[in-house]
Amino acid sequence: MSDTTPVAPAEAQVLLDRAEHLSRSAHNATRWPYITFILALGVATSMGTLAMGLTTGNAFGLAYFGTLTVTFALIMFFMITIRGRSAFSRGRRWTVYIAAWFVTYAAAISVVIWAHGSVLASGITSALILLVTMACAAREARP
Repeated sequence: MSDTTPVAPAEAQVLLDRAEHLSRSAHNATRWPYITFILALGVATSMGTLAMGLTTGNAFGLAYFGTLTVTFALIMFFMITIRGRSAFSRGRRWTVYIAAWFVTYAAAISVVIWAHGSVLASGITSALILLVTMACAAREARP
């Protein structure tokens, strides 16, 4: 280790730029599954709650079952995709994203339960789910 050669300032800057580029590339590769998941979760739950809020009988059961199936598939896809890279999901931002989604989803489910058939309320709460998850994904996708 005593055979170190001095590095010129210009060469050091090139090495630092390369390290920054590699770091940014690694971070981008890590966060795209998260962005994809939050967008897909928003679309699936938004469309599912809208369908549940506007249908009855067998159609309601199909919407309910479809929403649960798609959500479960998304969670499985996400878990498989991020295995080994889950430190990011333990961060404060990710907790805020999921909490924001949950609050809007709970509001939409409340509309399904207590104001079933209300086109306006179902549309607003379903759009709110989509808006919140898109904002979270946009926040995460920024450089």
